[in-house]
Amino acid sequence: MAESVKDSIDIHGTAEDIFEVATDFEAYPDWNPNIKKVEIRKSDAKGRPTEVWFEVDAKVKRLRYTLKYSYAGAPERFSWELLEGDVKELNGSYAFDEFDDVTDVTYETSIDPGFKVPGPLKRQGERQIVKGALQDLKKRVESR
Repeated sequence: MAESVKDSIDIHGTAEDIFEVATDFEAYPDWNPNIKKVEIRKSDAKGRPTEVWFEVDAKVKRLRYTLKYSYAGAPERFSWELLEGDVKELNGSYAFDEFDDVTDVTYETSIDPGFKVPGPLKRQGERQIVKGALQDLKKRVESR
């Protein structure tokens, strides 16, 4: 059964700046310690990655999967869904609501690893996902 995680954070930067960092998948291993390898498999006519392969340290084991990205509403939002990999289900989205001097970034994901994960490890994994997706993204954007 899929578990959902949703959280948000304020980042000093424009929606376009944050979108640029959040879609620079090849740079993820530089700022998200859980992501070990990334490979762009396909891109759209605008050069945006549409199929991306990841190798992620999920603490319990290393996971490999390919996500398909959709840019409907970009640069204020984008989403993804699982194409194939070591997990049963994985989808999510980023949304960027720009205000005067900050952008409210909302991250939402739903994952079913396809194997049983003990409660404490599941909660630790959820915290790591949100930390990488929001806090580490914030550090990356604000340090540019």
